[in-house]
Amino acid sequence: MKKPIKIIGSTFLILLLGVIIYGVFIYQTNPYINALVNNDETKLFYRPSTEIQNLDEFNYSENVLIVDDSIKIHTYLFNPKSKAKANIFLIRGNSGNTSQGKEIIKPLVNNGFKVYSTDWRGYGKSTGTPNYKGILKDTETAFIDFLQQTKSDSIKTIVYGMSLGGQLAVKLTKDNEPKIDALVLDGSIESAHSFITDNFKEFYLQSYTSKPELYNQNYIAVKDITDIKNTPKLIIQSTKDRAVPFKRGRNLFNSAQEPKQFWETATEHIQTINELPEALIKKLNVITE
Repeated sequence: MKKPIKIIGSTFLILLLGVIIYGVFIYQTNPYINALVNNDETKLFYRPSTEIQNLDEFNYSENVLIVDDSIKIHTYLFNPKSKAKANIFLIRGNSGNTSQGKEIIKPLVNNGFKVYSTDWRGYGKSTGTPNYKGILKDTETAFIDFLQQTKSDSIKTIVYGMSLGGQLAVKLTKDNEPKIDALVLDGSIESAHSFITDNFKEFYLQSYTSKPELYNQNYIAVKDITDIKNTPKLIIQSTKDRAVPFKRGRNLFNSAQEPKQFWETATEHIQTINELPEALIKKLNVITE
């Protein structure tokens, strides 16, 4: 009887040791899991790039804004060839920078929209390090500049948020509703905690992902959107989105007040502009009528 017990005990210890070694290996080699364990929001939520791609194909202007007396952020205003039909304040996702997202901007500009895009601190040429309070300040500062640069235009203003940028788009619209004519969300997260639970599902990380208090931010899309009253909302969510589950878009839509529209797609994450440009432009045209 003792021998089987010894074998079971040894097997258990070997398995336990294997799990521990595997966990240490993952912790040491995966920067995102390392950031989760250490609650390092800068590395956990943001994927900035400082590599700048050529933008010569666009008619655009670049501006440098000062935030907090020390941070310099770069913003870009892209102009269509003809008179703009609407101004879009674009808040991109958490990866890359504006120049690396030109495939998102091009269809909008080519279809008559003026597009303003911001590189948060740490992105592109912007100085500093991204964090949730900082990128909100960057977005708010850029929005003031956007309104200043487009104040002479007698056309509508659309705030367009994608993925992590969707949460900022909701917050910005909530705080500036009289200045905004429409809100568009594409693959938007509903909260910082939902981002964590959706992207770190491994069983050995449950003790970190099950604690929403670790990821509390003072802007939460699924809550803030309830306070947006009269602004038309277009909420886009794909059934094939692997980064932001379909239910997140549904939750945002269900929390939003009328007027609102839900558009179910079957594209990759925040690829509506690239994969369904004609359908998207039609919906944006309706918003701006």
